[in-house]
Amino acid sequence: MEQPTIFEDNFGTEFRIRRRSLLPVFLKVYIWIGFVVAMISFVAILFALGFSQLILGAFGQNYLAMVGLVGMAALFSAIIFSMTASLWFEVKWAIRYNWIMGAIWLVMLGVGFFTGDTKNSQINGLVLTIPYWIMIYKIQYRWEREAVSKRELKMKTN
Repeated sequence: MEQPTIFEDNFGTEFRIRRRSLLPVFLKVYIWIGFVVAMISFVAILFALGFSQLILGAFGQNYLAMVGLVGMAALFSAIIFSMTASLWFEVKWAIRYNWIMGAIWLVMLGVGFFTGDTKNSQINGLVLTIPYWIMIYKIQYRWEREAVSKRELKMKTN
């Protein structure tokens, strides 16, 4: 068996670690819960809007309000999905994107707190996501500087 040399194309790739392998099992569970929450929230809001439109006629002829609510449901679900999917698919900037979305969420929560509009469900959501933020903080340095995605690993070995 021959020893690898520095002149081979795949020299040093055996020491690379994949970003997904940095994810603790508990964080992987959070990611899959995020996928499910995004899907359920979008479907539930669409169902509720459809129910109120068809059965109750709540919007009347004001379709713009209905389109706005569907758009907000899609945006909310897309943000949750993008936060978790970027981690699952090993995107290098995923953790920084999560920090930006978390900061926006905290600002919105703070504004709601000072205006007296914060609900218990929002505070519960914050408490439930604290372990998520702690786990991504712990892996951020290695995620951005040392680890590679599956695609990057394949490109370096070919």
